[in-house]
Amino acid sequence: MSNPHPETGSSALPKRAATILLALGLAGLSLACGMLFNAPVAFRRPPLFPGQEKPTGIPNGQRIYFTGVDSQGQRIRYKGGPPYGGMMMGAYLACVDCHAPDGRGGLHTMHMQVMEAPDIRYAALRDEAGEHANEGHEDEHRDYTLEDFRLAVVEGKHPDGEPLSTDMPRWQISDQDLADLLEFLKSLP
Repeated sequence: MSNPHPETGSSALPKRAATILLALGLAGLSLACGMLFNAPVAFRRPPLFPGQEKPTGIPNGQRIYFTGVDSQGQRIRYKGGPPYGGMMMGAYLACVDCHAPDGRGGLHTMHMQVMEAPDIRYAALRDEAGEHANEGHEDEHRDYTLEDFRLAVVEGKHPDGEPLSTDMPRWQISDQDLADLLEFLKSLP
């Protein structure tokens, strides 16, 4: 047992324990808040191992969709998009963060902001292309082309040039990575 403090007669051990418990409690609260407001992207890492030059094992389009990492193992940069503070903590956006693992999108909350992401499965994109066809070229069942996809992903526009929501980041993605990503979306049921 510790000796009592000469002036107060109390033990210093309970004060130290209380200080340690308070510090641990604050650290736990901080971690919980970080996970709450940045999940699921806060702890994502590129699918690379030390010494590995390129990501391997999964198709490029699928990797881009789920991680935001390109064919060279680099994070794909973007501008705009949701006011997401996760980049300060080393987190970045990927398609899956808004459009969900199945590509169906829907309502989600990011950085305490509620957003609605559209369905980006190929059938939905094709339907969208018909709705936003240029005048004189209206065709409800026209194909959704790589150029339509580039307009959306890179420039933030529908096929007719109408702007997408500002929640959609404008990605700085290579032509090959963009084509691979569209092929992945075509594979979603």
